[in-house]
Amino acid sequence: MKFTQEEIQRITGARLLQEGRHPFFDGLAIDSRSCVKGKLFVALKGEKTDGHFFVLSAFDRGAFGAVIKEVPVSVLGTDGALFQVEDTLEALRCLGREASSRFRGTKIAITGTAGKTTCKHFIQDLLQRRFSVEITPQSFNTVIGVSCALANFQQESQIGVIEAGINRVGEMEELAEIVDPDIVIFTAFGAGHLEGLESVEKVVAEKSKLVGCRTHRVYLNGDSPFAASLIKTWEQAGKKVILFGTRRENELILSSFTLHWPHLWADFSVQCGNQVLAFQSSMLFEEVLVSLLPALHVALEWGVSPREIAEVLENWKPLPGRGDHFGYDGGVVIDDTYNANPLSYRKALKLLKFLSRQGLETWLVAGDMLELGSFSSEAHRVLLEEALMPPALSGIVIFGPHLREAAEQKFRKELQEGTIRFFSSHQEIQHFLEEYFRFRENWVVLFKGSRGMTMEKSIPEEWQTHHD
Repeated sequence: MKFTQEEIQRITGARLLQEGRHPFFDGLAIDSRSCVKGKLFVALKGEKTDGHFFVLSAFDRGAFGAVIKEVPVSVLGTDGALFQVEDTLEALRCLGREASSRFRGTKIAITGTAGKTTCKHFIQDLLQRRFSVEITPQSFNTVIGVSCALANFQQESQIGVIEAGINRVGEMEELAEIVDPDIVIFTAFGAGHLEGLESVEKVVAEKSKLVGCRTHRVYLNGDSPFAASLIKTWEQAGKKVILFGTRRENELILSSFTLHWPHLWADFSVQCGNQVLAFQSSMLFEEVLVSLLPALHVALEWGVSPREIAEVLENWKPLPGRGDHFGYDGGVVIDDTYNANPLSYRKALKLLKFLSRQGLETWLVAGDMLELGSFSSEAHRVLLEEALMPPALSGIVIFGPHLREAAEQKFRKELQEGTIRFFSSHQEIQHFLEEYFRFRENWVVLFKGSRGMTMEKSIPEEWQTHHD
């Protein structure tokens, strides 16, 4: 999205310190490394670094201007424009709101405890066959990321898909004001970011604030115990609410799901009103397919044929760290390391226990769940309890102080027997796995943990470089 110098001043209330050589800017950047020709760099001050140190670097990479609070001496006299404001974060928010208001297409916002990013990319893959589609990149789902992403959308695009994530009270209201979505999708509700949100009830209450005055349609996971109260509130406000899930009462239903081993290919069917559609995909998790039902519905309503949807599903490759998998020397490795909370761990255990019933040796390499606050101890204890319930997994490798504490307090017998094994580094885990599975067959190892645990580093390099 293009902004003139005059517009930047009007939108942010900035004082123009240095005019620069260029009359307009094409989108924003908040990281100097992502700057290309024409960008406006917004210098944000974070906990670990300060964007003001990188203004010159942004100019060197092609930025036409910068929004700053402090004035770096090194950039005075350069070709770039300088806009001085009292608060660069607030300036970014203002630019995000302006970009959102200019966007002429339909804005679809996605939130939930799990499945947001996969749903976002799936909508893009389905709809780009018919429309010009913009999406927020990577996991740019905070106020900062969303504001920057919206300012980089093409104004004339027909659809914008925005992922919205929060970890504190009040954040969703800020996001809702910026995004102002036409359609909102709630993938699932569960315990996540409880350090800042305190309870699942508050998670639901905060995330529900994404629905605004402009919103005319809401997709809500009808399997959630919170669905009944939410649907009543939104329908009273004149919103069209569409329930999806596995329960027969929902409007969109994942009516069957069969995972085939050893091909790791799923057959499933979707009921949409009186229509039943059958598909195949390499998606391993039934819960992920449930979270994609709104995308299927939107695509069908907007003219994408069932055959085209089937093609997308058949060619779908899970995103890195979100259930992507590969074979190695008689076994299968599942990388679900991008993030973790009780809800997504339950999804992983369901898959492993299904494979256990097929006679496979199943292992979970588990990292701590972070940002759970006072709920943390109970959540890690429950995770290990559920992993050990019949059909029990063959083994559990744990990494992190929370899981170690839970194991030492409640599962000393399993630690002594080796059913649960604790390691203090990724390298130790790699070495154990390489040795243990060297001559074994028919095994599955699933890696999972919160983003801060970087559990992908526990996957042996040999497995990654020489997989089937």
